[in-house]
Amino acid sequence: MKIPVQKTFRISLHVKIEKRLVISKWVLILVPTLSTLLGIILGALIFPIMGVSPFKVYSIIIRVITDPRSFTNAIELSIPIMFTSLALALPFRMAFYNIGGEGQFELGAIGAMIPIILYWSGLDLPSPIFIPSMFILAFLLGGIWGFIPAVLKAKWKVNEILVSLMLNIVSLQIIWYLVSPGGPWNEANPCFKKRYLAYLKELGVHIIPGFKGTPVVPEFVRVPKIPGVNVNVCILIAIIAAIILYMVLTRTILGYEVKVVGESELAAQYAGINYFKLATVTMFISGGLAGLGGFSVISSYMPKLSPEIASPGYGYTGIIVVWLSRLNPLACVLVSILFGILTRSAYIMQQELKISHYVSLSFEGLIFILLVIGEFFINYRIKVLKR
Repeated sequence: MKIPVQKTFRISLHVKIEKRLVISKWVLILVPTLSTLLGIILGALIFPIMGVSPFKVYSIIIRVITDPRSFTNAIELSIPIMFTSLALALPFRMAFYNIGGEGQFELGAIGAMIPIILYWSGLDLPSPIFIPSMFILAFLLGGIWGFIPAVLKAKWKVNEILVSLMLNIVSLQIIWYLVSPGGPWNEANPCFKKRYLAYLKELGVHIIPGFKGTPVVPEFVRVPKIPGVNVNVCILIAIIAAIILYMVLTRTILGYEVKVVGESELAAQYAGINYFKLATVTMFISGGLAGLGGFSVISSYMPKLSPEIASPGYGYTGIIVVWLSRLNPLACVLVSILFGILTRSAYIMQQELKISHYVSLSFEGLIFILLVIGEFFINYRIKVLKR
């Protein structure tokens, strides 16, 4: 009698991770795009927990894109994100991880308010001087705030991530000090009473409320809208800044040195590149650009300095935008508009669906997590081999 013999086959698989020697441009475009789309799609998992239909959420996002008025508002909200993302393109390219865009944005808002505070204090300046002085002071104060971590890193090797991140907290506390009741810039300060109360009476208000915040920016100081578009001119400044920054990165010695340092700081030393000078100049420009984001907000749709200016987290959103843009300044402008759409959609959801506008942060968080995962697949490939 023959006994049947059972044969077994065992296949052993071996997973191998290899670094890509050549990265296709299509991969660089496809991975961030998929990360964004997946982040928005996976956001549908959050809303049923809140008792909200995902279809209602996505219908609001589509409405923001298709409705001209809502889309215009979304572009307005994207302008400060353009500045904070552009601010990070230069230092990130040289592997200087400036996480302080939020603080530099807030210092820019403080700088932009200085001429307004002087005006309400009784100082008369020619009207054409206000907006340029607000612009310059916003850039200078933001630049100085960016200069601090650069000096500490270049001189004493202090970690720039920790310093720039802690300075975000300091900048917000400065705003709280300035605008809280009893603070020197609070709207109830007696120095502002004569001129500011007269202004409020013209609007039908007969007392100064004294809530946390500065006096408002008067209408004649606010930046104008582009005729026929209804978007403030700060978007043109952002686009010009993006073009200049792109030219700096690709066509100048500064851009070349930034690239060399980003690839190898040791090689940069052998090439004779002055790291201290490069880091401080780069971070001053970076902080200045983020500061212009503060100027764009104060001089347009949030014409009053208060702690709420930090609520949208423009500086932190800029980090996600600049990574999605692959550190390309021109792409930063377009990606910022996407995040402006998400932010505007979140405000409409708060009104219509009664959920917090911070829901946009969930989209941003998911996109960021998927972007980090995607970064791995950009630089490495996974091979499954049979043994």
